[in-house]
Amino acid sequence: MNASRWISMCLMVGPLALAACNRPPWVQPNDTDAALKSLGSTVPAPEYGRDFWQRQHDQNSDAWQQAVKLCSESILASYPNCASVNEIVQMDADKQATAERQRNAHSNEMMQRGFDFDAARGLWFREADMVARRCYYMPLNPKDSADHRSTFQCPQGTQLPEGEK
Repeated sequence: MNASRWISMCLMVGPLALAACNRPPWVQPNDTDAALKSLGSTVPAPEYGRDFWQRQHDQNSDAWQQAVKLCSESILASYPNCASVNEIVQMDADKQATAERQRNAHSNEMMQRGFDFDAARGLWFREADMVARRCYYMPLNPKDSADHRSTFQCPQGTQLPEGEK
């Protein structure tokens, strides 16, 4: 190879080598490894932002599970690349809280109307109707003190009223 061709080759390859050395620390061959590594960086990594983590969340991937752990149980929670992960986690918590409030509102309404929930049957029965049938309300699992669900026990052959969902 002549000298001018050699110099031309070095001038073309040289900048590529320098660019590779100056790449951001989170750029890795494996996308999920790179994304997880980016969580520990103080430099924002837009390629591992909200859309990337939403896809991981929707797939419930191992990378998502690791990201949640890293961003919630360590100092990384305040790092810029954990912001998207924490936002998605918070949205899940908000959805869960809303669903719980709706369930509680229904329970409160039914109890105010004089109903008790029968966990074994999955229905609400008017307490007065059940007492009239000599049914009594008891724990669903009496031997499990952590289980607070209850059910109606009725004499054999008792015709139950129509329950509500």
